Parts: sequence; C-alpha cells; structure tokens
Amino acid sequence: MTSFGAVFKVMSKDRFRTTTKVIGAEVAVIVVSILWSWVTGNLTGGAFFGLTAVWSMPAMLAAFIFLAVANEHVYTRDTYRLIPVGETKLYSANLLSSCVMYLYVGVVQLVLYFVTITIDSDALKGILAGMKAGMESPNFSNAEAAKIVFGLLLMSCALILMSWTTISLVHLVVSSTNNFLPNVSRRAVNVVLYVIVIYLVVRVAAFLISKFNSLDSMMSAGTQVQFGMNIVGILVIAAIEIVANIFLLKKWVETIPN
Repeated sequence: MTSFGAVFKVMSKDRFRTTTKVIGAEVAVIVVSILWSWVTGNLTGGAFFGLTAVWSMPAMLAAFIFLAVANEHVYTRDTYRLIPVGETKLYSANLLSSCVMYLYVGVVQLVLYFVTITIDSDALKGILAGMKAGMESPNFSNAEAAKIVFGLLLMSCALILMSWTTISLVHLVVSSTNNFLPNVSRRAVNVVLYVIVIYLVVRVAAFLISKFNSLDSMMSAGTQVQFGMNIVGILVIAAIEIVANIFLLKKWVETIPN
C-alpha cells in the first residue's frame, strides 16, 4: 500500500504548480496595472497597495476554483483511484494538500501586502495611524482587535473547508446516481442538488455579510461565544460531509478513463 506521505506529496506537487501559475498571473496583472497607471499619470500615493489588494481577491477565488477542480478529478480519474491506497487515506491526502496549497497562496498574499505597504508607507501613514488610534481606543483594544481578526480567519478557513466538502458531496452523489438511475430521475436529482447548493451559497453569503457589518458587536462576550459556535457548527457539517464522501467513494463512485 502507498503511504499517506507519498500520496500527499504527489498531489501537493501538482497543486503547487497550479497555484504558482495563479500567483504568477496575479503578479503580472499587478505589474501591468501599475505600469498603466504610471503611463496614464494616475499612479497616486497608495496605488501599489491598492492595486495589489484589488487583484488579490480574484487570485484567491481562482486558486479556490482550481483546487476544487483538482479535488474532484482525484475521485473519478483512474490516475488516482488505481493507486494502491485506501479511500480514507486518498480523500484525506487530497483534501489536506488543497488546504496546504491554499494556505500557501494566502501567505503569498500577505507577503505582497507587506511589500506594497512598505513601498506606500508614506502615503498610507495617515490611514494606518487612524486604524491604530481606533484599535487603541478604550472600546476597542489591541487584544479585542486580534480576537476579531483571528475569529474571521478561523471562519474563513472553516467555510473554505465546508465549501470543498459540499462540492465533493454533490459531485459524488451525482456520480453515484448516474450509475443506476434512469435519465429522467437522474436529471431530477441533479436539479434538486443544484438548487440546494445555490441556496446554501446564498445563505453563507448573507451570513458573511451580516458578520462583516457587525464587527463592533463581536467584542461582546455573548457574540463571541455565538461566533465560535457558528465556526464549530460549520466544522461539524464539514466532518459529516467528509464521512459521507468517503462512504460514497468506497461504495458507489466509479472512475472515468483518462
């Protein structure tokens, strides 16, 4: 049997190339945007950081989508399913490699932020001083600010994990039903699943918007407890979906020839 480390290494290597291409494309777009701003005379103070922040979100979204596609290819392609390894080990290595590579993309974004903030330090000095003053107010200490940032990071990680497990669950259920349901029933099941996914996406988006619009209220002890419970709830849902996905892999999902 192939070891977990060997499977993780192979999957991580492929995803490292993919995410590095995304980062390379992001850096190229940022450089072109800065050059264009300079040529057109619109390169104002704070432009380096501003353009980096603007292009950071599309890059993170692209990395998320590419890693999600890579996840799903593992479950239905002979290249990976024929590896002598158990489904639990295969699924775990697959999900962990995507998490690590997405963390890699996030760390690179932080490095880009740091570099561009350093370049634009004079222009951003007033903004940073205002943020620091706000965080040092009696109602908003540095410790409370750190709690909010840490909580939002945990929430983001939990939502990303649940998003990938939900995508996999829908994909594996569809693959399983395609094996034995007639065409009419198959389409009906697919439509129901897609409606459920769209509903969940809308609900998650509404939840995130509500949390970002009420950051001040997160300083209260009761709200922090509720926020923590929300994170635990998301992780529990992700864990249930992981168990279901592994069960489907073991019982019903067939591979597609490469």
